[in-house]
Amino acid sequence: KGETYEGSYQPIIEKTLFKKVQSILKQNSRPRKSRHKHVFPFTDLLKCGECGCSITAQYAKGNGGTYIYYRCSKKKQRCYQGYVREDIMLAELRKKIQSLILPKLWLKEMDKQVSRWQSEGEKNLVAFGSQIETKIEETETKLDKLVNGFLDGLIDKESYLKKKDELIQLKMELSQKRSDFSRKGMLWVEPLRGWLEALAKAEKLASSNDLYAVKSFLGKIGTNRIVKDKKVLLDFVEPFNLILDYGAQGKGSEGCSVGARGECGDKKRGQVAKSTKCPPVWARRDSNP
Repeated sequence: KGETYEGSYQPIIEKTLFKKVQSILKQNSRPRKSRHKHVFPFTDLLKCGECGCSITAQYAKGNGGTYIYYRCSKKKQRCYQGYVREDIMLAELRKKIQSLILPKLWLKEMDKQVSRWQSEGEKNLVAFGSQIETKIEETETKLDKLVNGFLDGLIDKESYLKKKDELIQLKMELSQKRSDFSRKGMLWVEPLRGWLEALAKAEKLASSNDLYAVKSFLGKIGTNRIVKDKKVLLDFVEPFNLILDYGAQGKGSEGCSVGARGECGDKKRGQVAKSTKCPPVWARRDSNP
């Protein structure tokens, strides 16, 4: 597609010969006629909520301009769903993204908590790895002593083989744990941080005019995406669906509003509410609620 890549292999023919052949092929080739295909931002994202067909799009003129309309392709059966103008479709998709917006302070504190978990986890992994290495060394020492005892005639062959089998099995199990430890490590950190980054990105996309960015975002985090009666319906995949449970858009579990700094805005008694249920961000109470 017009992009050049550097190969890491030995070329079969000389570069000058390749260029010469390409030049001749170009001279002998005939221009191909290609049908221009329109590309619409929100196609391949939604299905019709009535018949399940794909959503297609087309241009239409009206009110002194040309607009893009989305509609059901109606390839399976008769469908009564009407056209949806692109600006209305965009507004519906933005609403879905808006439901994921969290206060900035929440995201900041969540990121700090992940950093604390990561630091604690790394320390625990180092300690666990050290314990595994110590146990492997102890097992190897026992094997050496067992072999020496057998060679010196202090242990009969039957007891030697039985104990050796136990130690070999133990060493294999410890080696497998060490391999899993080095391979898996802190694999949970990157997905969790990616989730937080996506939530931070939601605020920008909720007012963005980049239609392809909106489509890409919802295509990754949404499932069962349909449009029916000019309304977009979808389910968020895990863990994005948790945001709805926690009352996105600044609502605590008790229904009270959340202030600009992210704290509970219930000030009926002239002070910020101290209930750990609002907002329900943390699983445990901090030292300074």
